[in-house]
Amino acid sequence: MKKILLILLFISFCLGQSAHAAPNKALEALETLRRGFSGMNDFTADIVQEKQMAMMKRKMVSKGVVRFRKPGTFFMELLPPYASRLLLRDNVLTMRLPEQGVTDRIVLPPEESLDKWFSYLAKPMTKLPEGMEVRADRQGSTWNVQLSPKGKGGVKDLAISFDADGKIKRLAIDERNGDRTVIKFANMRRNAGLTEKDFLLD
Repeated sequence: MKKILLILLFISFCLGQSAHAAPNKALEALETLRRGFSGMNDFTADIVQEKQMAMMKRKMVSKGVVRFRKPGTFFMELLPPYASRLLLRDNVLTMRLPEQGVTDRIVLPPEESLDKWFSYLAKPMTKLPEGMEVRADRQGSTWNVQLSPKGKGGVKDLAISFDADGKIKRLAIDERNGDRTVIKFANMRRNAGLTEKDFLLD
């Protein structure tokens, strides 16, 4: 679950970093996604996560919810049978496994704080991200973007589907170790007026 959060932060970072000029569909798609993020104060969405481990034949399916509120609060909860709750406040990450009664807390480096990542989204994109291949196509009102980092990191490919307003519909992550995670988003509401009580771990 912590890995999924870091992937989402990675997306935000990619949208804010640029290198080579490319006035094409890929750039238009990423700018559409960036505008969707930058134009909201908060969002909430229902999710279904499907995770396929390379060493397991059985696919793990979980339902849950994600919430975000500026400047730097992110919450993700997965329901049983794989229950977990994750809360990131700026650069302090807390993860709880309620059925086991276990809580883990990690302090991320300042440069990885949530506020830092999302601050990148304030500026329009004029160039594609550095260090990765980006492909995009549009089917009706739906954009499909695939990002493939060129390095030797854990992520092999990352595919995002979203609408013309930048609302994410689907996120698929293929890792170099063979693991695959697909998250489907539904009932996304932006600027819903989320309050502190919507980000409680207990």
